[in-house]
Order: sequence, then C-alpha cells, then structure tokens
Amino acid sequence: AEHLKYSIEQLLAGGQSDDARAARKLADQLYNSPMVRDLNYEAQGWMARSARQIIHGLGRLYRLISRTQNVFGTQTSGPSYIPSESFATTLLEILQLEDLQNSVVETRLKRLLQERIMLPLGDTLHSLRAAIGDGALLDVELRNLEASLEKIFLDYRTGRTGLAQIADRVLAELEHFSDQGKQILPESYGATQAFVRRLGYLRSQLAGGMDVSEGLVRQLQPTLQELLSLLVSDRTETRAGELAYIRQKLEGKLPAKLQESLSVLAERVHRRADATDDQLKLFQTELQQWYDRGMDRAGGVYRRNAKVFSILLGIAIAIGVNADTFYMANRLTVDQAVRTSVIQTINQVPLETMVSRDSSATTTTPSVAQLSSDLQSLGTAVQTTLSDYALPIGWSPTLKASQAALEVNWPLPIPRHWLGWLITGVAVSMGSNFWFDALRRVITVRSSGSKPASTTSNEQSATTQ
Repeated sequence: AEHLKYSIEQLLAGGQSDDARAARKLADQLYNSPMVRDLNYEAQGWMARSARQIIHGLGRLYRLISRTQNVFGTQTSGPSYIPSESFATTLLEILQLEDLQNSVVETRLKRLLQERIMLPLGDTLHSLRAAIGDGALLDVELRNLEASLEKIFLDYRTGRTGLAQIADRVLAELEHFSDQGKQILPESYGATQAFVRRLGYLRSQLAGGMDVSEGLVRQLQPTLQELLSLLVSDRTETRAGELAYIRQKLEGKLPAKLQESLSVLAERVHRRADATDDQLKLFQTELQQWYDRGMDRAGGVYRRNAKVFSILLGIAIAIGVNADTFYMANRLTVDQAVRTSVIQTINQVPLETMVSRDSSATTTTPSVAQLSSDLQSLGTAVQTTLSDYALPIGWSPTLKASQAALEVNWPLPIPRHWLGWLITGVAVSMGSNFWFDALRRVITVRSSGSKPASTTSNEQSATTQ
C-alpha cells in the first residue's frame, strides 16, 4: 500500500524532486476522495484487528525513532490497489474540468448572445428604422428574441439543455426573427433587402466557415488545452469566483511535470476528437492508460525491490545458522562415512515391499498397516544413522574447525564461507515453489517414457500358453 502511494506521487511529480510537495498534496486529495477511500478494507475480526493494531503500533514507533511522517497522513492505512478508472475519475473530479468547461461555455454564450447577436441586430434595426422612418419597427419582435435567447442561456446554465441543442435553438430563433422581418417589412424597400443580407452575414459569422450548428458549438466549447491553461494561468475568461474556488481546492499549483503530461494527453484527445465527441470522456480514457503505464513501471520496481529484500533476508538467515553451501556440498560429496552409512541403512530396508505406482503390476499390494510400518522403519533407521553425524549447519566449534580446514587452499581473496552464505541466501530467496517445480521437472524427465515389460510376467504368460 505504501509503495502504491509513493508510486502515485512519483507519477504526479514526474520524478522531479522540486514538485514532490505539490504531488504529495494532490495524492493526499486523491486518497481522501470517497471513491479511493472506500477501496481500503480494514481487517475484520478481533484477531485480525489486534494484529493490525500491533503492526500500526510498531509503525508509529519506527516513525518516531526515524522522525518520518506517515505516508497516509491521518489515516493508518490505504488501499493496496487502485483501478485506473477510479484514479482517472477522481483526478478529473479534483481538477473539476467539467465545471470549468461549463463555466467557460456560459461566459462565451453570454458574450455571443449580447455582443455578436443582439448588438449587431440593434445596429441593423437602427439603420433600418432611420431609412423607413419608423422608430418602433420590429421592436416587439426584437424584445421577444432577446427574451428567448435569455431563456436559452438559463436553460444551459441550469443543465436542462446541452451545448448542441443550444446551438440549434439559437439558430432557430434567428431564423424565426428573420422570417418575421420579411413578413413585416415591405419587399420593395432596399432597406429590407439590406436587412435580410445582414442577417445572413450574421449567421455566416456565427458558423465560422463550417456548418452553422457545428461552427457555433466549436466557438462555444473550449478545448482541453484551454481548460488546463486556466488552472495554471491568471486568465479571467471564466467567472473569477469559480476559478478561484477551483484553484483553492487544488491547494496550490499543479506539479509542472503533471501539467506537461496532461497537456500531451489533451493534445492526443484534440487530434482524435470531433466536435460532437465528449472530450472529457476521451481524456479520462487517456488518463487511465497513462496511469496503467505508470503502475506497470511501479510494479517492476516493486518486484525488483522485493527480490533484493528476499536475497538480503536469505543471506541473513544463512549467516544466522552458518549455512555454507560449499561446506554442505563437501559433506555430502566428499565425506564417505556419511554417504556410505546412509546408503547402507536404506539398503537394509526391504524397499521391494513398497507399493508400486503401476496399477497394472501383478505383485500383491500390502496392507495400509504394513506400508505404514515399513515407512516408519525406514525413517527410524535413517534418523538413527544421521544422529551420529552433526548437521552441516550451525556455529559449533567442530563445524567451524572443519570450515577453517577447507579454506586453507582456497584461491580467492574472499573467504570461502562468505560465498557459501551468498549462494545459500540466493537459493533461499528463490522460494520453495521454485525448488519444488525444479524437482518436479527433474522427476518428470527421469520418469518419462514407457515402463519396460517385466521379465517374470512374460515368462508366466508363455508358460500359461
């Protein structure tokens, strides 16, 4: 769990020590969010809780002695695994890009309705009224248009209408106002034709050289790069109060490397997304892939650290019991007394009475009681024989003297038993699964192939015929 927290901090900081503090604050916000906090399952049952409390007590004692801080802050533990979807969703909630996007769209929509629609229409109507001599011409229709556009703005602000529907409704209101003008104004007047042309020019300006609805959406919707720049710059395109609130929740500037990473991901989304695509959803997918790649690297680091720790632990165990691989191999290969005694003891046991693994064997299978007695006799005989010889591990004076005698002609400058400890430690670090699997493979190779037919069985078959 601690390694995961450190890995997330490294991912956010981009490996830069200068941004470690900001990355730690952002990681703490991630861990304090409900979606991540609920992934931490505490121990259940009094025994498990007691063991956990003892471990936490030892951890507090260690931090007190080493003067280090708890990586989880006020919490005693954290989740040992965080899915990429939970990470990406939580990070987007902290950055509040969706709220910031809505705020920017509101600002742009209000500016578009006032400065690019109502103001040009007012100027056009002023010229038209001066030409015709009617100061109240289309006054009711203009007020109705202004009320309709204000209702469209409020519908988007309250979330009742999406951005694509907003564009369609704005264009529909402009079309309706144009139709009303054509019905009211005399067709023979040149001012009427100028009024219609200006409305068409206004619609083309809103389109920006594209389809009218799509062009309007592109002008209103900010890109991800623009949203990210608002979080780290002093621009005031959106409402100042909401932007200040978002920055306050971020508890300071985002790490510089995180800004670069987010900008790269946003650029990927910008190249892939169309106007109608939900850029935030694509951005979340990119964040999930970025997190998975970072956690893959962190997993490799964790496995390497675990391997080094297991080797050091194995070496410590080897030194603690003086398990010298060279000395143990020498005892088993050179010491004839031990080897011969064990072999003679095993040979004295009637192994032919053991149960054969071949189910088709014609020999009589002994009873379970007889088999248990034979195995017990074999174990007792081997144990009695080995009791006369000390195990090749330990710190007894006899064993130490034997090791010293074997190192007399050792050619290397490093003591022989040091290398023996090292080999034993590496062997112990491999784990029992590795050695059992290796032994199974050796036995499989040895027992491969069909079992030859018994000569006795063949002779009995010939006699019967």
